Amino acid sequence: MCRLELQRIIFLLSVLFYRELKCECRHSYLTFCDDLTDLQKYDVENWREVVIGNENMQNSQLHSLDYDTLSLEKFEKLKILIVVRQLNEIKTNTFNIEPHLTRLEFLKFYGNEIRILKFNTFVDIKLRELSLVNNNIEYIQEEAFDYTDIRSIDLSYNKLERIETDVFTDELLRKGTKELVFRHNKINRIELKSFPSSLEILNLDYNHLTYFSEETYANLYELQELTLSHNRIFQVADYIRLGELTELQVLDLSYNQINSSSFLKSITPPNKAKKDPLLQISLAFNQFRFLDLEGNRLEQYIVSLFGNPWDCQCWPVMAKSMADNKMKRNQCDVRLFGNGQVPYCIYYGNDNCTKTTENLEENDNVDYEHFFEIIKARQDTVGCKLTPEQV
Repeated sequence: MCRLELQRIIFLLSVLFYRELKCECRHSYLTFCDDLTDLQKYDVENWREVVIGNENMQNSQLHSLDYDTLSLEKFEKLKILIVVRQLNEIKTNTFNIEPHLTRLEFLKFYGNEIRILKFNTFVDIKLRELSLVNNNIEYIQEEAFDYTDIRSIDLSYNKLERIETDVFTDELLRKGTKELVFRHNKINRIELKSFPSSLEILNLDYNHLTYFSEETYANLYELQELTLSHNRIFQVADYIRLGELTELQVLDLSYNQINSSSFLKSITPPNKAKKDPLLQISLAFNQFRFLDLEGNRLEQYIVSLFGNPWDCQCWPVMAKSMADNKMKRNQCDVRLFGNGQVPYCIYYGNDNCTKTTENLEENDNVDYEHFFEIIKARQDTVGCKLTPEQV
């Protein structure tokens, strides 16, 4: 959260400077420049934090960025570089620089029209954070990252539709990448072994994924947080083996379309020691009517269940199973179920607790949209959040 707020503050400050001042580059705590071409006019060796951008830049005025234009090695003390609304292309080898030749730690692009991340855009470079948020990126070529050491990469708010192999592999990222974020894209396909085994946080919120299987994430032995909320997942593998993901603390599948009553039974939990944190699983706002909880190792989970169209006649059976199996619940989840202000179940008028919403009979159909509208509108009155605690 602190990192995100810092980004916002820096961006707002830059916009204020652009509006109030007409000069090319100006110095305060940060150095602000209106245009990439301004860099050629200054001695930049002592610049530490630089923002380059102009909110009024038209598409026809956008630049192509290459190694010579930037001349990153001239910035001897540069730690933060932010480029806003400047680019329509980043050429191959633009960021091909050995770590000992630069002090750069944070590299951020925002509001550009980059479209394609090209082969060998980033080579050898070492960064704490690379942010490529909101740049209209549609495709990442193989080996866009080549032998880099980048701890966190954020590609949120772009137009990516798939994640392919040979982009984020161990070899290309030198096993140094701990966090990958792809929020608010259009991703509908992820190829096997697309992610580096060094990952600790993988965020795929707000995409178009329809299927969940552990195979995509099976090599991520250090993974602590896997977030897949606000997708279109309705198909789930018969077996979800998480045994080797011993570090996993958060599995967020909220706001999807999962309805299988055997979902939790299909999961093999991580092989954790007793002292390790429990696995938080969010199933909030899916399409579950009933969950078969018999024979599960439920004591290893903290589960969020609110926002599903639970069957009122079957809920007591589930509640007893949760108590018998010592399954823990998210604190907000418990409050929402027990406050008496927000509905949590529907009377379907039948005793078949295992029936999914997919195979409902016509006379058993229910206005789910109305149900979801009510609970979403009223949950804010409780004053708590269902999201799992972040790592």
